[in-house]
Amino acid sequence: MVGTASAAAKTAIDQPSLDRMFVLHDRYLAGMEGGVRLNLALCDASHLNFDGMCLDDAELRGARLQHSTLVGASLKRANLFGADLRYCEMRQCDLTNADLRGAIMRGSNLENATLEQADARSGHLVRKNAGGELEAVNDGALSGLMEGNLTGANLTGAKFANHSLYATDMTNAILRGAKLRGADLSCCTLRGVQFEGADLTSANLSNCVMHGAILRGANLADVTLDGADLNAAVFDKETFETCSTNETQFPQKLEGLNRKLKDILKAHVKWIDTLGREGKQANFSSIDLSDVDLDELDLSAADFSRALMVGTNFRAGSLSMAQFNSANCMEANFSHSNLRGANFRRATLSKANFRYCVADAMPIVGAHHDVRWSTSFANAILDGATFEHARMKSADFSESSLRFADFRGADLSKASFVDADLTNADFREADLTNTDFRGAIGFLPPV
Repeated sequence: MVGTASAAAKTAIDQPSLDRMFVLHDRYLAGMEGGVRLNLALCDASHLNFDGMCLDDAELRGARLQHSTLVGASLKRANLFGADLRYCEMRQCDLTNADLRGAIMRGSNLENATLEQADARSGHLVRKNAGGELEAVNDGALSGLMEGNLTGANLTGAKFANHSLYATDMTNAILRGAKLRGADLSCCTLRGVQFEGADLTSANLSNCVMHGAILRGANLADVTLDGADLNAAVFDKETFETCSTNETQFPQKLEGLNRKLKDILKAHVKWIDTLGREGKQANFSSIDLSDVDLDELDLSAADFSRALMVGTNFRAGSLSMAQFNSANCMEANFSHSNLRGANFRRATLSKANFRYCVADAMPIVGAHHDVRWSTSFANAILDGATFEHARMKSADFSESSLRFADFRGADLSKASFVDADLTNADFREADLTNTDFRGAIGFLPPV
């Protein structure tokens, strides 16, 4: 898509001018007399503050907005065709149905932004120079969101065909039904991304990290997955029949192990009972243990890193000091289990059951002094998980996603939720003594 604009130097806009234009635009949206639609087409509005402004339906075609802040701004249906949004701070920005064709967004932060049905297909905005020749607007910089941040963003139904998202962090983003045909997602972090119904035909996903990503139901025809890490990802193996999978890492099936599960578990118990002198530590890293029943077992200090464990049953088990980092434990059952000192960093735990579990800090006796090893859920995806009546004293939930999580009646004293997303989380009757909520999003103290 190529758009054209008349020749003119970019008019510079300062903050007072922008503030006056916003007041008029607000009146325009309300249908009030004297209202004027905000029009910054081909203007230089870089390094300005748009935080919290409602700019729905605004005209920003070809505007230069580099290094501006648009935190919490609403830009529904806004025309940003060919706009320069490089290195903008756009956390929680609403770009529903916005026209982002040809927009330049390298290095921008769209964490928890909404881009439902947004159109970010490739495009070029050109204009005639003084000599009557066509030249690219915004110095001809490459369009796309390379090296950006889309963590937790909602891109349901968005159009990103042939768009470059190279090396962008899209952890826990929602791309259901998104159009990504021919898009470049190489070197992206796609941990926990929901791709159901997305069209990824001929897209480049080489060297991506896809721990916990949901690819089931997506169109993956002719996708390049060379060097991608799909450990702990959810997918149907047959969907990769036409894909390039050179050096792609897939989770290993339990049947492919050289030992039977019961023998691994027996050796692990002996390893625990003899303090490591005999037996062997259980190592299930990168193994598919989905729907396996492991209830009431002693798997303390076992390694489940990057394992696929959707629906796995750990009920009433002993999992103290176990390693679950980057594992996919969606809908797994940890109720009534001992999780003291366990490591769930970067794990995908959506809708997991932690009711009545014990996850207090683990006391470690040292030669010179004793320490307490906290159970860590840092950077984990825990949307919809339930922790009703769990003992989580001193647990670390920093930078985790806990949307719609249920903590009713839980002991969260001295726990850390620093920079966590707590949108719609329920803390009724929870013990929040000395709990740290600094920087947390969406936290509402229980009434």
